Amino acid sequence: GLLILPAWLAVPEEHSDRLVIRMDPGSAFGTGSHPTTRLCLEALEQTPPQGSLVADLGCGSGVLGLAALGLGASAVVAADTDSLAVRATTDNRDLNQRSAEQLQVALGSVETLEQLLASRRADLLLCNILAPVIEALAPGFDAVVAPGGRGLLSGLLVDQAPRLKQVLEGLGWTVSAEASQGRWGLLEIRRR
Repeated sequence: GLLILPAWLAVPEEHSDRLVIRMDPGSAFGTGSHPTTRLCLEALEQTPPQGSLVADLGCGSGVLGLAALGLGASAVVAADTDSLAVRATTDNRDLNQRSAEQLQVALGSVETLEQLLASRRADLLLCNILAPVIEALAPGFDAVVAPGGRGLLSGLLVDQAPRLKQVLEGLGWTVSAEASQGRWGLLEIRRR
């Protein structure tokens, strides 16, 4: 149902019924074409984040946060350690006519998300970054995900999933679903 379209193209008539996300495909990761991004987008479509507060860790171009908003999320807080990604997310937010209240983005990591959330915690965590980075950041997930919340973790190779699952389970998370495209994987996690 999602159509990721370069900002300068018109929506093809045969796709007029799809949810359009306009992107300026620049230097930040996340134009929607990589298998890990597609896995996250498909998972969002399967369980739309209707009314949810979403945290996007390693937001890249902002495509996942914009998709979450398009699928009914109430708000998205996003962070990336790359200043080019923060700029790309801001630019793509503007292209899609979303406000800073709807999609708030800042330079940083999981601690930055915690600050953006203030006293709240997210219903859904999006994290499409490499497995070793997910593993390093996982101890901070509890501070940003609400009890009963879930996470969509991608950016990992299928053969990295067993170790990552073990680490997450040791931190009190349950892997509730797995998906893959080629050699890339996605883990959906929930608080045990």
